[in-house]
Amino acid sequence: MPALPIRKEYRELQPADLMRSFLLFKKAAGLSPRTITDYEAVLSRFFHLYPDALDFPRERTMEHLSSYENPSSYNLRYAYLKCFWDWCAAEGNFRGSRHPLDGLKKRKPRGRIVQLSESEIRCVLRQPNKREYAGVRDYALLCLSIDTGIRPGEALSLSMEDYDAAKGEMTVRAESAKTRTPRTLPLSEDTIQAIHRLLSVRPEEWSGAPIFCSSYGEPYQVREWSRRVKMYGKKCGLDITAYHLRHAAALLLLRRGADAFSLQAIMGHSTMSMTRHYIALTNEDMKKAHKSAGVLHAVLGEEEDAPVKRKKLRLI
Repeated sequence: MPALPIRKEYRELQPADLMRSFLLFKKAAGLSPRTITDYEAVLSRFFHLYPDALDFPRERTMEHLSSYENPSSYNLRYAYLKCFWDWCAAEGNFRGSRHPLDGLKKRKPRGRIVQLSESEIRCVLRQPNKREYAGVRDYALLCLSIDTGIRPGEALSLSMEDYDAAKGEMTVRAESAKTRTPRTLPLSEDTIQAIHRLLSVRPEEWSGAPIFCSSYGEPYQVREWSRRVKMYGKKCGLDITAYHLRHAAALLLLRRGADAFSLQAIMGHSTMSMTRHYIALTNEDMKKAHKSAGVLHAVLGEEEDAPVKRKKLRLI
């Protein structure tokens, strides 16, 4: 099959030209700044490695994707490059009858859901130094994450307008939500108190800053937050990131009696498929508990241990 070279009338276009137009299109479509940044990073890396990718889009795309063994890393590049090439095709920026990703599919992820016990979560919550602003902020952020399962990026995008202390609610705006769907999260009294303390120690000039901001009143980055969670986890003998707190929250909600549909709404899952992964894990908990309890065996134990007298059954 022939490659899909760039159309002759667009030969003067460089990768930077197409990237600029593509990112502008995505901004107009309403994508979040974080997603736009991710697109830019993936495409910049791709064209840096393959400057001639516009002339040989299929070959270079396959070369690039073949370098990723981890399914999650592969799937991320696959999704972003597919959107870019789809846009190029719609805009008429290359000719040919075959898409650069034709015949390729996403890989089945090997991702795992990290399970944390209540004692392990309790240990992590004890780690922030609440005599310092950063510790007060991190403790409140830990409480919110474990209480609601909010995604790290969503949590760090929250503003004062999203918080309703009177109702005990936090709203994740559509532009901040991964699924682009707004949702309202109920907050426990412990989380409300932690947030209240955080807000009480912030300088007045930070009124326009996100609720969870840096020690300088600037946006707190997900990478930095995840690094601090990893540090807290290490002190407890755990290897965790900020996103693992979301896993812990989902499992705790289910184990504490939350139903599947409520969990889906709280977690912001667009479909029930992801929620089912957590349900499957709690089902395994149930099986282990059932086996450990051995209720029927306890009831029938004496009868089963007693000698069995064989009797001939009458046929009816």
